[in-house]
Amino acid sequence: MAWTVPWQLMGLQVSGDFADLTIYTDRYGRKVPFLKSPPKEPASAAQVASRNAFRSAQQSWMALSAQEKKDLEDACRKTSIPLTGQNLWIHTILKLDKDAYLTIQRQSGITLPLPY
Repeated sequence: MAWTVPWQLMGLQVSGDFADLTIYTDRYGRKVPFLKSPPKEPASAAQVASRNAFRSAQQSWMALSAQEKKDLEDACRKTSIPLTGQNLWIHTILKLDKDAYLTIQRQSGITLPLPY
């Protein structure tokens, strides 16, 4: 019988690169390792721009106060949208979706920080 490393024993949230392997968790909670496969070509200008935009949006989320983050989470729960406050914040910045953001603010009755 084949033996494999019990990946789940290495930590609760094992994922990403480990030595020459990339590890992810499948939908059944099992750890699935496979050999790392680096990209064959460097990132395109569009990929770099997209990654930079996402990085900037995430940094702006991290710069919010604890109360602002709580307000965003509460607004999402109150309006029953299937997003976290962080998802809403990043989506609004990346998609420039000011109208939807203001609608969530109005429907929740919670004053939200402005991401734009």
